[in-house]
Amino acid sequence: MNLRNSGVRAATVVAAACVALALPAGALASGLGSAASTTSSTTTSSLTTAPPVTLPSSSSGGLSALQEAGIGIVALAVFGTIIYVIRRDARVHAPRHAAREIDRERGTAAPRTERIKRSRAKAKAARRARRRSGR
Repeated sequence: MNLRNSGVRAATVVAAACVALALPAGALASGLGSAASTTSSTTTSSLTTAPPVTLPSSSSGGLSALQEAGIGIVALAVFGTIIYVIRRDARVHAPRHAAREIDRERGTAAPRTERIKRSRAKAKAARRARRRSGR
């Protein structure tokens, strides 16, 4: 998998989610702007007063439950994408032997396979040294 393509793919998903959330907000804003206005007629007599002007009741109390849930889902998707990209990048750039070092039983002792490898290398070097000195 190409790293560049997966990054572009993740950015596209996040952008699409943001656009999906922005559409309902735009529709609400245009719907509120076209609210019908009421006009009241006043009489010019000195004894009577005009009836009180009533404003249309608009329910602009904030976001609906569906919109809040959508925002929460998109936020989780964004955080999930960030976590996924960071972990994948860390695994790609980690050395091959890093997993063995993390899973060690004790912090001071090297794993058994590495100890055996070192002891064999020391023995091989000692044999070479004995051969050279015996010539």
